[in-house]
Amino acid sequence: MLSIGPDATLVGRSAAYWWQMTDTAPVDVEIAVPQRNQPRPRPGVTVTRRAVPDRDRVAVDGLLVTKKAATVLATVAALGVVAGAKLMDRVLQRGMVALDALREVHERTRHRYGAVVGGVLLALAAGGARSEAERLAHRALRGAGITGWLADHRVVLPRHGPALLDLAFLEQRVLVEIDGWAYHRDLRAFLHDSARQNALVLAGWVVIRTNWHELTERPERFVGTVRDALAERARS
Repeated sequence: MLSIGPDATLVGRSAAYWWQMTDTAPVDVEIAVPQRNQPRPRPGVTVTRRAVPDRDRVAVDGLLVTKKAATVLATVAALGVVAGAKLMDRVLQRGMVALDALREVHERTRHRYGAVVGGVLLALAAGGARSEAERLAHRALRGAGITGWLADHRVVLPRHGPALLDLAFLEQRVLVEIDGWAYHRDLRAFLHDSARQNALVLAGWVVIRTNWHELTERPERFVGTVRDALAERARS
């Protein structure tokens, strides 16, 4: 950064690493410079010729780096939807960046490279991850030929009251609880879900939990878990 000059800004995955959003350093250091600059090539350095507005960069530990929201959006564009979702979910859950700040930068820079990926992930972060996870779970079970389940089935649990079951095999008393991203699970929701799950177990239900990340990356593992639970119930 010092060798390239005072106009250099750390960007993308390098900026995410500098902000400690990730523990994995990128292979190349990613730096942006204004169009007029023509730095000589350096091994291990990727230089992009674009100006980073002052409003989108800040000095962190001695280096000029893109601000957190701009860093997240640039990084998820490079990572893609699946890996990018993990990063965005992590930084939102940790409170490193606010969803409103991500939206503001996204709206202001809609023509940037990778803006489509950012838009998709913002929609998921706003609450769409859970509904998408439900669709993925239904699709995975149908594709595996697993039937006999009901979605959004209402029951009344002793010592708990009414409950809406995400995906239930009534005969086997096997339940699949479907989560979106960790970002949406605050302490109050966690405590409520724990009490609810305890009531389900006491009522004789086997509870399987899955989430958007598993259903996107490892749907076969989800299907295998459901098969095993149903087979175990059949044996017992």
